[in-house]
Amino acid sequence: MNRTSIIAESAATHDRSLVQRILVCFILLGGIGHGTLARTVAAQEVQEAPPTETEAPTETEESPADEAPEQPADESTATPEPPLAPPPVNAEIDPGQADLDEAVLKRIAAESNGDLEAVAALIESSLAKGLSEENRSFARKMLGSVQLQRGQGLAGAMVRLRGRQQLMARAEAIRALTDAIKYDAELAEAHMLIAQLNLLPDGDTDVIQKSTTAAIKLYEDNPTEQSKAYLLRAVTQTDAGKKLADLNAAIKADPNNTGALRERAGARLQAGKVNGAVEDLQRVLEIDPTNQQIAQATVQQLVDLDRADDAVALLSKTIAASPSEGLYRLRAILYRMLGDKEDEALADLNKALAMQPKDPLALLQRAELSLSRDDVKSAKQDLKSAIDIAPQVEQIDQAIVVRCFIAIEEGRMADAINDMQILIERNPNDTFRQIQLASLYLQDDRPRQAIETLTDVLDKEPDNAAVLRSRADAYLAVGEHAEAIADYEQALQKIGKQDDEENKVILSGILNNLAWVLATSPQDDVRDGKRAIELGLRAVKLTDESEAHILSTLAAGYAENGDFENAIKWSKKAVEQGKQQENEQLDQLEQELESYEKNEPWREKQETEENQLPILAPEDLIDT
Repeated sequence: MNRTSIIAESAATHDRSLVQRILVCFILLGGIGHGTLARTVAAQEVQEAPPTETEAPTETEESPADEAPEQPADESTATPEPPLAPPPVNAEIDPGQADLDEAVLKRIAAESNGDLEAVAALIESSLAKGLSEENRSFARKMLGSVQLQRGQGLAGAMVRLRGRQQLMARAEAIRALTDAIKYDAELAEAHMLIAQLNLLPDGDTDVIQKSTTAAIKLYEDNPTEQSKAYLLRAVTQTDAGKKLADLNAAIKADPNNTGALRERAGARLQAGKVNGAVEDLQRVLEIDPTNQQIAQATVQQLVDLDRADDAVALLSKTIAASPSEGLYRLRAILYRMLGDKEDEALADLNKALAMQPKDPLALLQRAELSLSRDDVKSAKQDLKSAIDIAPQVEQIDQAIVVRCFIAIEEGRMADAINDMQILIERNPNDTFRQIQLASLYLQDDRPRQAIETLTDVLDKEPDNAAVLRSRADAYLAVGEHAEAIADYEQALQKIGKQDDEENKVILSGILNNLAWVLATSPQDDVRDGKRAIELGLRAVKLTDESEAHILSTLAAGYAENGDFENAIKWSKKAVEQGKQQENEQLDQLEQELESYEKNEPWREKQETEENQLPILAPEDLIDT
């Protein structure tokens, strides 16, 4: 038997079982719609079964017919026959045969990258010296396989390297993989790994396109892998149409490719196809309802689309498939967002705590919910329990917020102010918290500090209508009506004439307060009855005549303008509303009506005396 063919057969038999697979997996993550793949490489070694040994070939020879019959021999004196020598290498036909044989033997024992380099060098040497057509084809296939194994090993080692060493490993891996496909262009794994390595910073998107295109063709009989190749090419497409075509192809090849579905959802969102995007997100969750990370990402996308009801429905399916305290907490948050689902939110938090009684985050969420339900006692108990379980929780923002609002409910305004200041120090650009702090200053009779806080915000956000309105309210509290009117007027300009639901609350408040000061200010130079009526009518219309204090403002405008008939008409409506709603300002509403019945306009000037008591330091806070 030809020795070369025996070696080739042996190598072909054992090649795949001997190669230690280093598979590089690039995990698909991130925000929907951003068109990115995670730039993280993870290596996984797959140990395959050790090769079975192949017996060396033997040859038998027949004795010549005329040879004397064989005589029995004494076993102690018999001389064993020498082993058969392998046939000589034909140096004329295969001058590189010796190097190729040595490469095959070394490949079997190769363990490190250095070992594989030595194997590759021997194969290249055999090719350079010359091989028969059959051996040359085998050598090139083997060299491609060796370089693929080298590239996989180097890529896998990258996760353990940093900085320059990692970059060098990537460059060497790409060189090895490029050599692999040079010798064997049908190595789809090599094409894919080249594309994946080029996803890293400073990678070449043209190379990704070329490599994935080659892999797509090679994986025609493997739809799952072909789907991955389509997805990899899609994320580097700059043309929206081509990107969507690749994603469609990826999903057609593998309908369960969640990465492609999520990426297509992002592409559809960018194209304004919201319903299609939601369908893809729903499909993702149907495929893997137990994956909390996917569920949370999907829910977030739906929330961003103002589809909280759909998010709840999807989350409910996930919980039905695999209940967990985390998912119950997430659904509780959604119920609270919906506004009228506080009972459902509380039930979910109770379930979360039944599954994990020592979950401080669930306890904090339940404390927040208790506060919104005016159950301060329960809120305090949950806050204390959360801190007892994990003392470090006391320093997180959520715990400080709960503590702050407990202090507000208990009338400890200095404590509440101190906590709000802590939150703002952590995030100086949080306008919402700064407005809350200003409101606390006003509640604690510190209008000057409120004005100072709001002025700081307006230095950064001069067009913020809500902040302008809040500062105007603070100016009213200290009797500075001209300054208040200026802020109210500017706030109205910023909002414009959009009487929509989004602006209704803030707009009606600005209209009412501005109309009130224009109608009732003791300062003759700032009053304007006609303007007060105009603004008051608009505020009444916005609130559907349902707010007693706004009806009262319109009445004050008519009185300032000398129209006491209308002043009495609207003032009576205000008193009636006040009685029905048990308005805390009912006494003043009745006094205003009496004034108009005497043909006297109403005058009002607040002059809050600034609270001079010091605000407690953190270490002096009352324990809640």
